[in-house]
Amino acid sequence: MIETLKKRIQGLPHLLSHPSQLKRLIIRETLYRQRYQNKQHWVEWQKYGCSRHIQMMQAHPDALCTSSLNLTRIQIFSDIVSRIGKSLMVLDVGAGDGVISGPISEMGNEVISIELPTIAAIAHKCGVPSVVANDAEHLTFASNSFDLVIASEVLEHLWNPHNFFDEAYRVLRADGYLIIETPEGEGSLLYDDHKNYFTVESMKQTLGSRFTLCEVERLKATGCAQTPTIILVLRKSS
Repeated sequence: MIETLKKRIQGLPHLLSHPSQLKRLIIRETLYRQRYQNKQHWVEWQKYGCSRHIQMMQAHPDALCTSSLNLTRIQIFSDIVSRIGKSLMVLDVGAGDGVISGPISEMGNEVISIELPTIAAIAHKCGVPSVVANDAEHLTFASNSFDLVIASEVLEHLWNPHNFFDEAYRVLRADGYLIIETPEGEGSLLYDDHKNYFTVESMKQTLGSRFTLCEVERLKATGCAQTPTIILVLRKSS
């Protein structure tokens, strides 16, 4: 308890010199203090965080062009998708500001993007292709509908990632692909809007025989990304 108190006291000067972070902390511990009690409260906290991110990107549209991390991510996803095939039916889960779905759509694929209610409306204004409100853990799409499901920076935010894996398996066509991007390791929990963390091995154990791991890409921790990132390419097992 004493060590925890010391860390909090040591962090006060940083918060006082960063008013936006202090504001977020106050809002988190007042309006969203019950975020861990049930999924509904957790989703409301996610809506807050995601809306702030998209609004920040709207205010600074050049951020994508100057971020080497984002440019690397886009290139990796584009290369993977081009190897999978052409004219694919793609579901981008948790599309956010469309940083991944935009380029994938421009490659000639048909992309449906989903986001949480209210966030979908904001994403639509940002020009995210075909964005609709949906729940990643309860997808409202018919079985065997997509060639590819993308979940970029999503799993760590979900209340129950196992539900998403079940749904991704259901909506994918035979031999369809699932691409996952998520922080690697327990360091992911440094972010207050993350609830889960994964490693390659834990992901393989969670997925069991439903998916076959085809490829792993790693991105080093750089800039605002405090933890390394893994990108996994998985194919639906017959």
